[in-house]
Amino acid sequence: MNHAVRINPVIDRLENILGRGDVPAPYDRWGARLLAHLTKPVQVVVTGLAGSGKSTLIEMMSAQPVIGQHVDVPVVELVYGEKERALFERQDGSLTSFSGFLKDCDCPEGAIRARQELPDTKLIGQNFVEIGLFGSLVEKRAILSSACARADIIIWCSQEFSEEEQHLWAGVPDEIKDHSFLALTMADRQLMRDVLSQNIARLEPIVADEFMGLYPVATIQGIAAQTSGEGLNQALWTSSGGKHLMDPVLRQIRQGRGADIDQARIFLDRLAARTPEVDVEGGEGPQAPVLVATDDPDTGKESKAAAIADDVAVEAVAPDERSVALLSEAVDMLQHHARKMLYDVDQSIELDADAILSSCSEAMSSLAGMLDMTPVNDPAAKGMREDVQEGEEMLMLFQLERSEEAALDAVTLLLQMRKELIDKVV
Repeated sequence: MNHAVRINPVIDRLENILGRGDVPAPYDRWGARLLAHLTKPVQVVVTGLAGSGKSTLIEMMSAQPVIGQHVDVPVVELVYGEKERALFERQDGSLTSFSGFLKDCDCPEGAIRARQELPDTKLIGQNFVEIGLFGSLVEKRAILSSACARADIIIWCSQEFSEEEQHLWAGVPDEIKDHSFLALTMADRQLMRDVLSQNIARLEPIVADEFMGLYPVATIQGIAAQTSGEGLNQALWTSSGGKHLMDPVLRQIRQGRGADIDQARIFLDRLAARTPEVDVEGGEGPQAPVLVATDDPDTGKESKAAAIADDVAVEAVAPDERSVALLSEAVDMLQHHARKMLYDVDQSIELDADAILSSCSEAMSSLAGMLDMTPVNDPAAKGMREDVQEGEEMLMLFQLERSEEAALDAVTLLLQMRKELIDKVV
């Protein structure tokens, strides 16, 4: 793990716990994937049609004018590295590397990916990825779908956001749109042609439903504001539109990473509650009380009295009949959902992770609704309500990934909830 992420104690704590190797399944697997997500840089994907200014926008956002134009390369990445190095990857997986910058390199024939590595610590927490949309409409849709799958944040570059672009963007999932921006590039040229205000007025009602915001940018000015002098030319940076775009992008990065850290805390809390044998806090693990048999007559009297008290307590917290009926119904409901989803998995050529995660969330929500109908003071139902809350929090972890493995783990979670319900009603 790189040194930058170690400054967060929650990530450190999660790594240390998993590294001990005593976390039981499936929490070991869930925790490992959560850790991988937390330590992966935020992926800022810049996409759009050919000639929309994607490379220059990345250079402006990163304050690193080192990419240049590599039109024939489908994917260009700007990432952290120990030294300045440019790499090209071919279809067969072979790599060609050069010392220095991409803008100074000739692109090898057949390259499918270019990567610029820089020893810039700002790139440790986030990568910038350019993905161009080429070919037929079907090919563009496929490329955009792939871009959405790897993106945490998307910035769509365009000079006009044409009907074709709107049609392509309409197929993007809402959860991606909620973290996306429309950059209206070459704003200075549009201003000179006196069309900028018209474009903004035309696009504002569209952007209101499809993006977090519309940001006109003059990327060349934005780059000059950051690189021409000894420090940032604040006035030029603001007038270029660069500041207005970067402020909300960086805020999204911080908020997203903060939410991820909160999810790690939730995971650690659940792990501590459900697996007391694991020392989550890093100190002495909880010890079970030692029961000692004795023949002492006085002690025997106390034990008998304690046993009678226990019997009374059991009677006092006996499950309500209506609760038992509802919990039994909940068992059947969860089993139905799990069977249906597993059947869909078996019947599908490709697993639809989003659909499964959505179905699991629906099942958990239905379970919560059923438990709300049980008596407030019923111990079995109260315990399950707490479990459902934890289950909903775990589903939030899985939805961070939207992967096939996360979807299958969500089904596993439902089955685990069903098992706990059975234990309470039997």
